Amino acid sequence: MNQNKISIRLIVLIGLFFSGCMFKSMPIGTNYKSPVYSVAEDDLEFMFDLTYKNSDGKIVSEQEIFDSIFSLISDAHEYILLDLFLFNPYTGSGESVYRKLSSELTERLISKKRENDSIKIDFITDPVNIVYGGSESEQIEKMKEAGINVIITDLTKMKDSNLLYSPLWRVFFQWFGNSECCGILPHPFSQKDKKVTFRSYFELLNFKANHRKVIVADHNGEMISIITSANPHDGSSAHSNVAVVIKGDFWKEVYYSESAIAKFSKRELHKLNIEKNVSMYPEDKENIGEIALLTEESIRDELLEMIDCTQKGDSLSMGMFYLADRKIIKSLIDASKRGTDIRLILDPSKDAFGRQKNGIPNRPVAEELIRKSNGEIKIRWYLTHGEQFHTKFVLVNYSNNVSKIILGSANLTRRNIGNYNLESNVYLKAKFDYSEIVEVKNYFEMLWENQNGNVYTAKYELYGEENFLKHWMYRFFEFTGTSTF
Repeated sequence: MNQNKISIRLIVLIGLFFSGCMFKSMPIGTNYKSPVYSVAEDDLEFMFDLTYKNSDGKIVSEQEIFDSIFSLISDAHEYILLDLFLFNPYTGSGESVYRKLSSELTERLISKKRENDSIKIDFITDPVNIVYGGSESEQIEKMKEAGINVIITDLTKMKDSNLLYSPLWRVFFQWFGNSECCGILPHPFSQKDKKVTFRSYFELLNFKANHRKVIVADHNGEMISIITSANPHDGSSAHSNVAVVIKGDFWKEVYYSESAIAKFSKRELHKLNIEKNVSMYPEDKENIGEIALLTEESIRDELLEMIDCTQKGDSLSMGMFYLADRKIIKSLIDASKRGTDIRLILDPSKDAFGRQKNGIPNRPVAEELIRKSNGEIKIRWYLTHGEQFHTKFVLVNYSNNVSKIILGSANLTRRNIGNYNLESNVYLKAKFDYSEIVEVKNYFEMLWENQNGNVYTAKYELYGEENFLKHWMYRFFEFTGTSTF
């Protein structure tokens, strides 16, 4: 065989491998929409964390989500399941933290295991917390030693979002693995921790993650699920976030979706005796809602349907850390042209663990939404003070007195809802006076109106800008996956 034929075949093989990297499917069990479960008002609870400036000009942090999670852990007797993205003490360039959440969670789980050795605990997390194999996590090692089933998600089984880099990584770098020794590069998330290898950075540049934030535990003979946007991460401990607590058989859907991650990571959750029967409440229960679990792209599919069904007289309220997905943006603009009242509260994309960001993606996206809707879409910025407005929810109120909410881990970006990251959200449909619908609506109005003399949000003009370069930078990053959003 001559050299030209060998070269051609080699090029073809590399081309096929690149194509396989770019167009591979997500693992079985992901991109999941569960059956709909009926849920009574007293079986749901909406929670939120907020950092804001009060009427005296002082910065206040009100944090209830992890207090509730810690309480749930303390009361558990049989089973605890957690899947949490950021779980580490790293603060980036930040000098201090509001709360050492990662250590608190570690100690509570270990204490629970010591006090009740028969309890089953599954803990799933992202390899970012061990810098993709280049750094040891003290918290993770302690949990392993205590007998907790720790599962590090195998991101190589997921689709690649970074179209320009990931194929190169799969062809040339992934085969080398990683180790905690012989590092020569600065730790990417900590100025104090030891150096890491080139291989840590090589994998980091794939920009993908298990971004879920879910908790399941037994409580007084029943199972409780929590779906949230909050991370047990020291540097994120003052962030504003949202969560929903769900009683009943809905937990089985969370367990099912998390089992898929364990399986493609070549691990298993503890075996539980589960029959997946959709629970229905007695007819004498009043004001029943409907909930479902949504993961990955099914979140976008459901959200697009929610928005595309809106007409004049309907309203949409959104609180979002990142808004960048082109399909969602188009849907919002089209809904505004149909007469839907749309109000958005966005993070100004300026704070990130002690460093300043350049406003991408939210500022160019906000400018586009206002311009293309002729000012009909209304936007306010959440005023951050070094922390982030990390909330992720959408509420739609229809004129027929039906409301829908989607809430959870997913930002509205190509990576988060385009079948790249792993995400977990809850969908709720109910009448407009359903208690959790009312609570979310009141929460949004409190932020929008700066109620009680507190300062939560500011007018669009504070950070609004028309910047041609930033617009096309955002579009490039969003399309190619070459950014962290």
